[in-house]
Order: sequence, then structure tokens, then C-alpha cells
Amino acid sequence: MKASMSEMEKRRILSEVALGNVPPDTIIKNGTLFNVFTREFIKDQSIWIKDGMIAYVGPDHDPLKDAETEVIDAEGMVLLPGLIEGHTHLNRTGIEEYVKHVIPSGVTTVVMETIELGLIFGKEGIEYFLRGLEGQPIRFYYTVAPLCGLTPSEEIKALKRREFLPLLRDPHCLGIGEIFWGNIFLEKQGERVQKLASLALDLNKRVEGHTAGATGRKLQAYTCFGVSSDHEPITEEEVMERLRLGYWVMIREGSVRKELPGVKGVFNKKIDFRRLILVTDGIDPEGFIEGGYLDASLRTAIKLGVPPEIAYQMVTINVAEHFHLDHLLGSLSPGKMADILIIPSVREFSPQLVMFEGKVIFKDGKATVEPRKTTFPNYMFKTVNIADHTFSPRPNKGKVRTMELVTDLVTKEKIIDLENPEESRDMVMLLALDRVGQGGEFMGLLKELGLQRGAYGTTMSWDTIDMFIVGCDTHSMETVIRRLMEIGGGGVYAIGDEIVSEFPAPLCGMYSLKPMEILNAEIKKLEESLKRNGVRWEKPCLTIDTLGTPAIPHLRITHHGYVRLRDRAVLGLEV
Repeated sequence: MKASMSEMEKRRILSEVALGNVPPDTIIKNGTLFNVFTREFIKDQSIWIKDGMIAYVGPDHDPLKDAETEVIDAEGMVLLPGLIEGHTHLNRTGIEEYVKHVIPSGVTTVVMETIELGLIFGKEGIEYFLRGLEGQPIRFYYTVAPLCGLTPSEEIKALKRREFLPLLRDPHCLGIGEIFWGNIFLEKQGERVQKLASLALDLNKRVEGHTAGATGRKLQAYTCFGVSSDHEPITEEEVMERLRLGYWVMIREGSVRKELPGVKGVFNKKIDFRRLILVTDGIDPEGFIEGGYLDASLRTAIKLGVPPEIAYQMVTINVAEHFHLDHLLGSLSPGKMADILIIPSVREFSPQLVMFEGKVIFKDGKATVEPRKTTFPNYMFKTVNIADHTFSPRPNKGKVRTMELVTDLVTKEKIIDLENPEESRDMVMLLALDRVGQGGEFMGLLKELGLQRGAYGTTMSWDTIDMFIVGCDTHSMETVIRRLMEIGGGGVYAIGDEIVSEFPAPLCGMYSLKPMEILNAEIKKLEESLKRNGVRWEKPCLTIDTLGTPAIPHLRITHHGYVRLRDRAVLGLEV
């Protein structure tokens, strides 16, 4: 679109194209068009495009043309709106590699969370991240991270009201990012996020939810704060409970969780599906290389029996309506952006052509555009600063408190007697270190990880400034700490003095800017090393990364101590 044109002038020209008085830039003809409003697949349809927007949709294949008009014949193919990713995070990879691997998936619009860089650098980190999203060959919107931590010390970089306001007023900001339900009821931390939610609502922006573990009255009390969506339901019952409360329910099918198999029965019910959305919540390098992105999630949904017309609504019009974007996105109709996909058939989601704002960005298996280069200041690659520390003497008798893995993500508090060999089985040290130079550390114990030799450490921890190190001996743990400082963060596995495998992630200790294929190889080698040495969980790095987040029950850890989620009590090792 020409920047000099007024919005009214753009619309007037579109109407002239629809009337046949002005030639379109592009005509797509003879396709079977999916109408998101009626769920019809309508055969023998054309789309006329002018200045990146749709002017006409219907059976007329022969409008006024000029020498510049491009004609695309979609006979035998299906036309869909560009997909909208409604909730995601960057997962270990940089923006450029992310964009490069999203383009073939058919996603033309992404709603991105902004937590990770905000954790380390607050408003400055978020703003640098947002600059990286600008000017890319796909469209980005974002939500501002509330930066909810386990305790106030994890929220030191949380934005003040005066810092939030300019971001919330940005047209590309769609609201406040996921607010963990438990945090909204805390005395001091809760007051802060309650005010942020109110501020977003005053500006007609969304408040994104996170309700893992909330049911009944607690869920309804949380909903009273204006929360409009939730991506945490993992059962049919949880999906239905939230739909009945008016939520837009985002079903996750990504690298962290795959919920479609557990909730697929919902699609057999006689209900309105227009508040269901399909999201990834993030795809790691392995997922991108071996499966895909939201396209893979769509294929899974259809394979599991979700009717294609409902699945396609879940990644187009439903998302657009939730975020108040349906005046521009989510449908193939006049006056909307010309984000268009051509796929082989109704049940075969494999984009043959991807169009963004009227320009082809992917065709015949190849991207026709490149991601815009992104840059970050040098100091954002130097964020692992461990103050002097010494390992606390580990008790060898009496009762102690441990964190026990119940699943790969969920933990619980368990009291054990160190003099009981059976209770002490499969237990490793778990060290939490403040890694941004403020000092502070806590040594706990972790059960049921399975690690038999060496130590593993990560700075890619969720929702915390802490580095986590799990280890069988302090020598290996020291090696890991030194190496993480040398490479600027990421993940490292060592046995004694030997670095067995590593995943350098120097941008804020969270992201690597290497090509996705290299990231996939590095993370696979790291996780395979951990599994060979006893770790039993499918994604060992993810298991350790999540030990400090308030997003997952029941016992978490910080450099102050264990934190029990139900009351946020900070607990020590010895009982």
C-alpha cells in the first residue's frame, strides 16, 4: 500500500476495482474458496487484489486488466486466508531463523509474547525485541509481558505503569500477555498485575490468561479481572468449563505441549466452535526441522478427525475476532488484507503458494523473500554474571525437603529421610543461582530426574533470572557454571572437567542466532547425552528450564529457596 494514500482513498480505489473500473494488480481464478463465515468451500471462485488488499471475491474471472495485471490460475486447488498464530514464544532461536521457517507454513500473522528479553532487560529488552519484529516479510503483533515471577525478586525488571502505556497504545500491541492466575491473587504482586489488566481493558486491549490448575470459584474469580483467553486447558472438561465462561480457548499443539489428542472429543459435541483457536505456544528447533510450525498442528488436527472447515476457522477468523483484527485479517473478503494460501485440497494442508499483502512470499517449495536482518547491542550477549559462590555443605542425615518430578514438567514437594536409602534413591543436587550479578543462591535436591553422572546447567530458564544446575557432584557443577559464563549462556552438560555437549545461547542467555539446522543438531546432541547418562524424560532441557516458573505446579525453586505455589511460601532444604 502507498503510504501517501489516505485510508479512505485506498478503500475508494478498492471499490472501483470491484466495480470493474480500475484493473486489479493480481487475479487468482478458478479456485475453491473457503468462506470462513459460512464454512463453505465454494468452487470456481476468483479473488481480485489491489494494493495488497482484496477488492472482489466471487465467480467473475475476467475483470478489467492492464499490462501489469498478474493472473494466477488455481484450478483444482483450495484458497484459504493466511494463517494467524495466536500465541507463541521464540524458542531458543533468533528472529530471522524463526521468520525463515515460518514462511513455508502459511502463517502470515503472528501474535508474539515478549517475556524473555524483558526478564533480563525490562522495557529496554522488550523494545529491542520489538524492533527485530518490524519490517519482516510477515506481520507481527505482540502482547506486553507482565513478567509474573514466583516472588517479587523475580519481578525486578517488570515494567511500571508509565512504561506500559506507550506500548499498550501501539497499534501492534494487542494487550497484556499471559497473566498466571495464581499471581493475580497475591498481595503485592497481584495488585500490580490487576492494575495492568485494568489499564489494558481501559484501552480496549486484551488480557491474555494462563489458568493451569484453576477450577471452579478460583477460575471464575480470576475471570472477573477481564481475562479473555486461555491456552492451558488439557482435557475436554477444562475446555468446556472455559468456553462456558466466555473464554477464547487456545488449544496448544507445539513443542511444549500437544493437547489435541486429549481434547479432541470436544469436536464431537453440538456446540459453537467459534471461540476455539489452535496455537503452538512455541516450536523448538527440532519441531521446526522435523515437523513444521502451525501447519503441522493443522495437519494433526485434521488427522485426529477435526473437520477441516472448523480447523481452518481456528487459525484464521477465530483468532482475528478474538484480537479485534477481523476488519483486516482472517477472511477472504473485500476490504481485507490479501494474505492468501493455495493448498492442493481441502484435507491436504500443504501450502503451494503463500501471499502476504498481495505479494507472493513462497511458491513451489521456495521462499521468494528473505527475513530482515536484526541486531542487538553487544551487552545483551554478556548477561551471565555469577557472583562468587561456594557450595553449601549438603546434609547427610535427617529429614530434608526435595522437589520431585511427577511428570516432565509438574513437580511436588516431598520430605525424605536421608538415612533411608530407598527414599534417597534417584536424587541429585539442584542449584539455583542469580545469574545477572546481584548474588544469591540456593542448593536444593531434585528427585526422579534419573541423571547418573556429571551435571547439566541452563540459563534458558522460564520466567526467572536464575541459572539452574542439576548435578551428581560439585566438580561437574563448577565446570558447567564456568562454561556457561564463557559462552554467554545456554545449556551445558559436563562430567568432571570434560564438556560433553553444549548449546550456546548468548543473546540474553536465551537465544542462539545460528541457523535452525545447527540449533537442532546441537540441542539433539545435548539431550541425547543426558539421556545416555540416565535422564528419563523426553525433553530433558525443557524439564530443567521450567523448574522456576510459576506457570506449572506445584513446587518451584529460586535463588531464595523452594517456593510452594499454593501459598508462595519460600521453603528451605532442611525440615
